[in-house]
Parts: sequence; structure tokens; C-alpha cells
Amino acid sequence: MARQSSSNAGRAAEVLILLGQADRKGMALAALAEATGEAKSSVHRTLVALAEYGLVVQNGNRGNYMLGPAAYALAHRSLGVNEVVATYRPALIDITARTRFSTYLMARSGLDTICLDYQMGQIAAQPYVSGIGGRVPMGAGISGVCILGMMDARSRARSLDLLEPRLAEWDLSRPEIEAEIAEFQRLGFMRGIRRSAGIESLTLTLPITNDRLRGMETAISLLAPLNILEAADEKKAVTIMRNAILAAERQARSTAGNEDTAGT
Repeated sequence: MARQSSSNAGRAAEVLILLGQADRKGMALAALAEATGEAKSSVHRTLVALAEYGLVVQNGNRGNYMLGPAAYALAHRSLGVNEVVATYRPALIDITARTRFSTYLMARSGLDTICLDYQMGQIAAQPYVSGIGGRVPMGAGISGVCILGMMDARSRARSLDLLEPRLAEWDLSRPEIEAEIAEFQRLGFMRGIRRSAGIESLTLTLPITNDRLRGMETAISLLAPLNILEAADEKKAVTIMRNAILAAERQARSTAGNEDTAGT
């Protein structure tokens, strides 16, 4: 690597980049010194400093160096729950205002989906969750099917293994959920019917695919009384939901950009 800076910060950046490009065996001190054009003693001091913050780990006493857990955590940091709610509350308000149906911001919490925020509509349907903080097993509500569909195949399969007994309490079977997941993956949104308190309702759910939400699976659901929407109305509602989510994300990015500019 061509040396960009002889400063401590520059050396640390070069070391992190090199370790990020290395294979799973990592790199030895000598190899890092050669690649950076620095003395072993200087590179070693840098590695010790990075290790104190968990950005670098060493495999054994005299083994190779690799990126540490803190580097992974920084790279995959997602928005906090408060930021998620602040970002998507305008979308809930917009969707409810345009459709008159209640909307919910749902997120995965272990094997459950939990309500982070909601807007009550003028046309009410029987909800599955009791407001903010309410939770149901993934799959018991349509948002949970959507979130299961967003997971990687192995994580989804294991989650379904553990969820099967709980879903049976909702009169839902694994094949039913898997068929709904396949439909979600085909369409890019989820449409489903569930019974709560003896009343059937229609739910339309869109996934939130914001890159800043890595590690937090979230979705927005619209809840409507069964048989009140025609097919064309459902299609229009999905479009409204999609546009509202995009608008909320644009607004959040714009606000963040203005704050960054104001702080410089």
C-alpha cells in the first residue's frame, strides 16, 4: 500500500484497511510493517492502541493480527430505536391521512414483532398488538411474515423451528407461513388476513430496506377491516405506503445533512 501519511492516525487507518483486505488468517506484524513502509516498532504501537479499543485482535501471543469486534460493530451500526421512530413517524402520519386506516411501525425483537409506533385511523380494524410495546410471535401478524422474509435462509429456518409451537396457538402452520413468505418475496410486499378477538382483518405490509437499519428488521403495516378494499384500492394503498416511506427517508437524510452543515 502506498503510504499516505506518517501520522499516528494515518498509520492506524492503513493498518485497518490492510487487515480488512486480508484473508481469515490475518496478517503478521512483519507483513504489516512491510506493507505500510513503517518500522515494526511503530506498527506494533499502532496495533496495541487499536487493540485497546477492540478494533484489532491478535491470534495468540505471537500470532497474526485481525480486525476486532469493535470494527465489525462500527461497520454495522444501525439507527437507534428513537431515530427509527423519528424517521418513519411522518410516513405513518401520511399513510393514515391518505387512507384513513391505522398504520403500525413494527420491528423484530427476538422471535417476536414489536410495535414501535402507530397512528390510529378513522376506519378502525381489530389490531393484533396493544399499541406501542405490544408484541406477537413473528408470523402471527403479517408484519412478522414480512420480517421473516427479509431474513437470510438459515436464520429464517431456525426461527420457524422455534416458532412452530407458538404459531399453532394462533391456528397457523409452518407451511402456511412459508407460502406467505414466498408470496412476499415474489411481490416485494405482504398482503394477508389474520383473526384477532374473533374478527378477521386485512393487513398490507411493506418492508423497510434502509441501509442504515442493518441489524434491525422493520416494516410498516396498514390494517383494514376485511372486504372493505377492492383490488384497485389495495394497489393504491401499497403505492401510498411505498411513496410515504421514501419521502420520510429523504426528509431524514435532508435533515441530517442540514445538521451536519450547521455544525461545520
